Amino acid sequence: MAAPTFTPTTDAQAIPTIIAQETIKQLPAYMGVTKFVSKDVDWTGQDFAQYGQILSIVNPGALTVKTKTPGSAYVSQAPTATNLTVSLNRQKYIDLTDDDFAKMLRKPDLQQAYAQKMAIELAQEIDSYIFSLHVALTNVVTFLGTSDATIDASMLALRSRFAKNKVPKQEQKVLFADTSVIDKLLSSAKYNSRDYIGDANSVEMGAIRSIYGFDIVETQLIDYTGSPGAYHNLAIGKLGYVVVNRPLPVTSPGRGVVQTNLQDPFTGLTFRLTEAYDNDYGGERMRLEVVYGAAIADTNYVVEVESF
Repeated sequence: MAAPTFTPTTDAQAIPTIIAQETIKQLPAYMGVTKFVSKDVDWTGQDFAQYGQILSIVNPGALTVKTKTPGSAYVSQAPTATNLTVSLNRQKYIDLTDDDFAKMLRKPDLQQAYAQKMAIELAQEIDSYIFSLHVALTNVVTFLGTSDATIDASMLALRSRFAKNKVPKQEQKVLFADTSVIDKLLSSAKYNSRDYIGDANSVEMGAIRSIYGFDIVETQLIDYTGSPGAYHNLAIGKLGYVVVNRPLPVTSPGRGVVQTNLQDPFTGLTFRLTEAYDNDYGGERMRLEVVYGAAIADTNYVVEVESF
């Protein structure tokens, strides 16, 4: 089969689709906490979002277990659902202009590099914002890495805090930790055992499987504040945070701009892709953007792990 022949016209039509596909494929690999938390996404195809829109998310509230007494009626309880309001107050984008944008299609390596870079930056921006919400947390434990004993005591304190918060034992919990914490965990003789690492090569790979029911994830996006400073690592259950996202409006055909909303099938988040010719720069211009908001949904499911 003969190789396809590309022209400036066919390139201009194909590149936006290819870049979008490559970017969307990259996003799940670089989303850490965003991929794990609860999400409220809605794509009706009719109601598009605007920056600053306030969304109301239902929190079902607490339920009480009753005892049935023979001969007595069932006792019903009124629902205690409350509304959590989250604002779409974050509109982030990446904008590229190239006077020979078609070369990205002719050179797959360059095209892949652009797509990957766009995905990494947007994914990390969303994750970073979620991590920054630690300032509103009330559940805090301290991680002390001075010895094997203090490391283990710190992890036990974290386990205990979730238990006291009545987070179900079977609930998946993840500790997102800075490299400095991971290094200390890997240096502990206890966590170097096969029971924790799973196989003999995991230490060399810098991997830790699970500690006291917490999956361990290393990230370089943990907030570091103060003087002397502290890392604000986060241990969370899925109900701890909610991320809201809606598709952005798209322009109608014939206006010299091609716009489309693309939904990541893994996270449900929607990104708008815009492609047009830039008359000022004499080149093809492409923009990928997302509008979202995030909030703490249930403080019982989020514990800040402060390390130094």
